[in-house]
Amino acid sequence: VLKEKKGVIVLVPEISLTPQTIERFLSRFGSHIAVLHSHLSDGERHDEWHRINSGNADIVIGARSAVFAPVHNLGLIVVDEEHEPSYKQEESPRYHARDVAVMRGFMEKCPVMLCSATPSLESWMNVKKGKYAIATLTKRIDGCSLPIVRIIDMRQEAQRSGKPSVFSLELVEAIRKRIDKKEQTILFLNRRGFASSVFCPYCGYVMECRRCSISCTYHRTDNTVRCHICGSIYKMPDKCPKCGDMRLKMGGIGTQRIEDIARKYFPTAVIQRMDADVTSQKDSYDRILGDFKTGKIDVLIGTQMIAKGLHFPNVTLVGIIYADIGLYIPDFRDSA
Repeated sequence: VLKEKKGVIVLVPEISLTPQTIERFLSRFGSHIAVLHSHLSDGERHDEWHRINSGNADIVIGARSAVFAPVHNLGLIVVDEEHEPSYKQEESPRYHARDVAVMRGFMEKCPVMLCSATPSLESWMNVKKGKYAIATLTKRIDGCSLPIVRIIDMRQEAQRSGKPSVFSLELVEAIRKRIDKKEQTILFLNRRGFASSVFCPYCGYVMECRRCSISCTYHRTDNTVRCHICGSIYKMPDKCPKCGDMRLKMGGIGTQRIEDIARKYFPTAVIQRMDADVTSQKDSYDRILGDFKTGKIDVLIGTQMIAKGLHFPNVTLVGIIYADIGLYIPDFRDSA
C-alpha cells in the first residue's frame, strides 16, 4: 500500500496501545506517522489533523476517532482487536468504529482488515455468510510457545485454608518467587474500584445510580460511590439512605482492593495499579508502562487495558483474579 503512495489507518482499542504500536511501525516502515486520540490537546489534534490532510503522514494510528482521519488516498484500514467493546462510542454521536471502518472501506474501495484472536460474533457471522474473507495465522508470533495454565478452585482453597481468600496460596508463592528472582507479575481483574456494591444488611437497600438504576461501585481513594456506566459520582453516605441504619456493607471486589491485599502480602515489592482511575492524566499511561518496562515495578495490577497487546519480556507470571467473573456480565450476544 505504501509503495503505491496510498495511506493507511490503524485503529487500536485503547490509547495505551498507541505508543508501542507507533514504535513498531517506525521500526518496520520508518514512514511519517500521525497519531489521533482523545488524550491529545486541541492544539496537538489540530496539528496532526493538518499533517494528515496535507498528505504529510502515510500512516494514521489511533483509537476509534482515528477512523475519521482525512486520509485522501486511502489504501488500507486495519482494526486491531476488532472484538473490543471500546470501539463503540456510547456518547453522542454514537458509532462503532469497526462498522464505520467497514463502511468507509466500501465507499473508498479499499480493503479493511479486522484482526482478532477471538473475533466478534458479528464478524464471525459475516465470515460464515461469505461476506468477509478469512485469513488464519498458523503460528504464534516469533514462534512463542503457549504458556502453562493453572486453574485454582477457590472454593476448595477456602476449605483447605479455613477462610475465603482473594489470592490462592499457590499464586502468593508464585509471586514471591518472581519478586525474589527480579521478575515481574501482572494481576488482572476487569473491575475497577474498591467494592462493586454498597448495601444495607438490615433493610436490603443497595446504592444505585439515579440515572442508570444499576449498582454503584465504591472508590476508597476519595470515599465516593460511582456509576461506571454514565460516570455519575455520589458521596459515600454515613448511614443507609432508606432506613438510617449505620451498618452499611460492601460487596464484591475491584482493583483498588486487589492493590491493598497485594501490598499486605508483599510489603517490600513495588506495586502499581493501572486502570481508568489512575490513568486520567495525560502522561499517566506512558509513565506507568514505561516504569513497568524498565523494571521499576514488580507487580502491575489492572483491568482490561493491561491485557491488550502489551509486551514485557520480564513478565513471567500472570494471575487472573476471579477468572470466571466475565461469565456473569450481561451481553445481548449471550443467547446467540
